[in-house]
Amino acid sequence: MGINVARYRYAHTIVGGAFAGIGGACFSLSITPQWVDGLTSGAGWIAIALVIFAFWRPELCLVGAYFFGAFAALPYTLQARGVTIAPELFQSLPYVATIVVLVLVSTGWTKRGLGAPASLGVPYVREEL
Repeated sequence: MGINVARYRYAHTIVGGAFAGIGGACFSLSITPQWVDGLTSGAGWIAIALVIFAFWRPELCLVGAYFFGAFAALPYTLQARGVTIAPELFQSLPYVATIVVLVLVSTGWTKRGLGAPASLGVPYVREEL
């Protein structure tokens, strides 16, 4: 069809990397005006799990982001209401939820209808079907 697939993929990878860099800079500057080691605390892994959880659909991504955000905010809400439980337990809730979601999504019945891009992880070779 005349589309240069390699150029298309490289251009979108570069643009996606630029957006990730801008997002990381905004993330770090919104928390503190300087760089602190371990600032993101593994939020990138939650973002990857969120894309898988959302089945590559933007509307489900919003639902999942609120879901993971609620788990991240839960310790502070409970602390404000006087519930005292080990803070490490609540700080790990977003990561535990990530693991649970990935296990549930990777089961056989959801794997078939996952909706992942067909060429995900497959190198493009011209004229090969």
